[in-house]
Amino acid sequence: MRAKAFLVAAAMILSFASQAQQKDWAVVKISSCFLRAKPDYESGNESQCLMGTVVKVTGSDRYWRRIDAPDYSAVWTNDLALAYMSESEKDAYVAAPKWICVKEYSYVYSAPDAAARRISDLTMGNLLRRVSADLELQGSWAEVLTADGQRGWVPAADLAPYEDWLSGLRAPFESGLTKDERLELEQRLVETARLFLGTPYMWGGNTVKHFDCSGLTKFVYLMNGITLPRNAREQIGIGKEIPFDFSQMRPGDLIFFGRKATADRKMAVTHVAMYTGDGHIIHSSQLVRENSLRPGDPDYYQGREILGVRRMIGEVPAEQVWWH
Repeated sequence: MRAKAFLVAAAMILSFASQAQQKDWAVVKISSCFLRAKPDYESGNESQCLMGTVVKVTGSDRYWRRIDAPDYSAVWTNDLALAYMSESEKDAYVAAPKWICVKEYSYVYSAPDAAARRISDLTMGNLLRRVSADLELQGSWAEVLTADGQRGWVPAADLAPYEDWLSGLRAPFESGLTKDERLELEQRLVETARLFLGTPYMWGGNTVKHFDCSGLTKFVYLMNGITLPRNAREQIGIGKEIPFDFSQMRPGDLIFFGRKATADRKMAVTHVAMYTGDGHIIHSSQLVRENSLRPGDPDYYQGREILGVRRMIGEVPAEQVWWH
């Protein structure tokens, strides 16, 4: 009898282990997770993933998980930052209707009451599943489902139905931007970037809590429906080249800084900023700030060579307009 019970228990353990091995996909379940070069808190932070991002799990070391994120491969994050899924569960998650957080900071509560227990914090760009395809509203509250299956409530004003939100942003790209749509998008990009003035710089920062230079440009464009590559050295390779000429540059253009190529060294892209008009930029350098590119101005930004200007609006291929 004991032998039979042992065999049954062993079979169950093997079954659970087999199921765990199949859970090689995951969804980020916290507002942002750090992606480190090595499975160690002292290791450098390479980037961050927002809540709702689907990742591929490729390895483990204690409570660390090696993952491939949409824009970064072979990086490490914490076990408890992830909700694990099989491939079929991942596909169902991707297809499920979702909410997107459109406010800089918010919370998921256990009940539609700000005095209720908090389940999680939220930041702009986070994705949560909707309980059904219908909008689940109770007064001024929206019902949500976290990646690990917890039901919660968020102030409805802090959310938007993700599919509607994204469709509204993508619509102009489908038929080509009109002059008015282009001007509106330029204004939105500048307004979005200015929301984060004063936000601290952090290497690898890619959320409203911290930004590095390319993390800021990527996030600002992402919240306006355009996905850029993660790093400045990649961003300089897309879009349309524009002369460094204030009379030809437009708000939203990206300006790249670094070291120009010489006979004995390659070009090195070390910084990116977004043009806001009238000779000014907004960028994350020590903190998110605005500076002038006009020599002699009191807020003149100096110290790096300008390598080029790239226009993304109307020039990024349609297949690069997506989320996560």
